[in-house]
Amino acid sequence: MTCKPIKNNSYPHENTSMEDMLLEPITKKRLSKFLALKAQTENHLERIARMKSNEKFPAMRESDGSGHQSGASDRMANAVIKRLTYEEQISEQINANLAEMDIIRKAIDALEDPMEQEVLRLRYVDGDGFYKRMPWRDVAMCMYHDDDESKIRAVTRIHGRALENIRKVEI
Repeated sequence: MTCKPIKNNSYPHENTSMEDMLLEPITKKRLSKFLALKAQTENHLERIARMKSNEKFPAMRESDGSGHQSGASDRMANAVIKRLTYEEQISEQINANLAEMDIIRKAIDALEDPMEQEVLRLRYVDGDGFYKRMPWRDVAMCMYHDDDESKIRAVTRIHGRALENIRKVEI
């Protein structure tokens, strides 16, 4: 399992209601946060999965010299409590991340032009790694199977139109 670095531990829209989030226009800045939200959510879920695994096979502890050794059931109970506490702490953040990602996907899907949808999906949702938006050359290659300068310019023009149109989308 590989973990992606978390750049921002703050809640996206922590003081914003779901209704307000739906009313906010989708901007380039908002689209750009998609990959970070996705990585942060995946990291939390991977950590929960590791914690669940530790519940089944908790680490052995060395004796403290008192002659009493805590049993596997104590270690298992502690591992469960630790996971449940962590899940409680991060559940709001995970739900907020998933809601924001869902809003962005729906906004992209609501665009009328399939080319605009594809440019935004490739650039911001699929990306090219952890926090890296897909480079224009790669977007052009995916869409046109060609990455010469005219195809890259075409992709950036479509992107510009898509950014204008996605601001008008109502979800």
